Amino acid sequence: MSSPASRNDTALIILELLTLLLVISLLRLWLAPYSTAMTTVGMVWLLLALASYVVGEFESTARANYGLTIKTQAAFALTYVAYSGIHGLWSWCEPLRVRFWLGLWLYLTFLAPLIGLVFRHLFPQRVLFVTDFNASRVSLLRWWGFDCRELCSIAELGEWLARNSDSLGRVRGYEIILVDISDVRTEFLVVELARNYFVDFIGVPSFRMAAYLLGPHPRQLTAYSLEGVARRLKRVLDLVISGLLLVLLSPLFLILAVLIKLDSPGPVFYRHQRLGRHFRKFQLLKFRTMFRDADKRLAEIIEKDPKLRAEFEASYKLKNDPRVTKIGRWLRRLSIDELPQLLNVVAGQMSLVGPRPIVEEEIDYYRQHSLLLFRVLPGMTGKWQVSGRTETSYEERVRMDTEYVREWSLVGDLGIILKTVPAVLSRRGAF
Repeated sequence: MSSPASRNDTALIILELLTLLLVISLLRLWLAPYSTAMTTVGMVWLLLALASYVVGEFESTARANYGLTIKTQAAFALTYVAYSGIHGLWSWCEPLRVRFWLGLWLYLTFLAPLIGLVFRHLFPQRVLFVTDFNASRVSLLRWWGFDCRELCSIAELGEWLARNSDSLGRVRGYEIILVDISDVRTEFLVVELARNYFVDFIGVPSFRMAAYLLGPHPRQLTAYSLEGVARRLKRVLDLVISGLLLVLLSPLFLILAVLIKLDSPGPVFYRHQRLGRHFRKFQLLKFRTMFRDADKRLAEIIEKDPKLRAEFEASYKLKNDPRVTKIGRWLRRLSIDELPQLLNVVAGQMSLVGPRPIVEEEIDYYRQHSLLLFRVLPGMTGKWQVSGRTETSYEERVRMDTEYVREWSLVGDLGIILKTVPAVLSRRGAF
């Protein structure tokens, strides 16, 4: 279940996008009256929204609602270039004169930041404010969209976090901790603490209104690089690739649905609760490969056979699983049963590449190794899947997933995707 802070931030982004659509429509009427196609407005809006996402304009707590920032100018430039390219390819995308683009740039650069401040004032986010010298700035921070419920000194932050967090590092009552980093030494201290807690640390380098609008802006403080253009490109690739695959594989989905229904009674899809980023629970989708009473059969099997019980407790899998149906055995061998997870990717619950999604019962084991895996989205495929899959030990899986998060790169993701196809076709370690 989402928190009030995340719900407010989602509402804020939706409101900003709707306002942007309205502004583009008005600019079209005033500055491009000759235009007759609504696709003009829709295309500019979609391209600008996508470009804004890619450059980080919608980074929840760390963004500054457009303005004289590199991100804003980059988003505008990408939109202009992309629209010009599309216009050259498709005639239904009408040409737009320089005055339209100038009007849009003026809005994004000067008017949108002021409107953004009003929106953030209407949807404040509850935060803990950590500062030694700027406690009097609480009223200004509220205008920026931060509702400071508590104050804490820099020296007391470590003790406060230990006292107000659970064993998994989740901080009770807050998703955001706002830190005064006008003293550069403070940032290093917070980055060291950030690795142990599942909360967003947002650093404020300056408490002047001009700084919020023009820079330096509030920014996220993390022990590992989980933001940046490459991270957002990863999400764009997730959406593009998974969307295309869902369209191309839709006939296969239909055929498999019929085969599953003919093979044994029960639903086509199997839903299983897993843990995603920040321990948020989601329903992982698969084609059903087991009998409908699989849980009952499992309980009976592991109760009668100590060896099978030990095998299941070691890896949460059975090599010769009697619960699996005939068609299910083939689906698992070819890893086709996992294709419905493309829907999880589109929904933002998973990524194409990432750590293995685990069940809640596995948290205790992971805590002994690393909880870093829960800072990113779990993946359909990953480093361990292309390195032997179930032939690797449990500890090796955790180690490889941890290395993946620490050493992540977009090129590395593309390499794993390319290795996944031969790994699946070889069927090594699959059962």
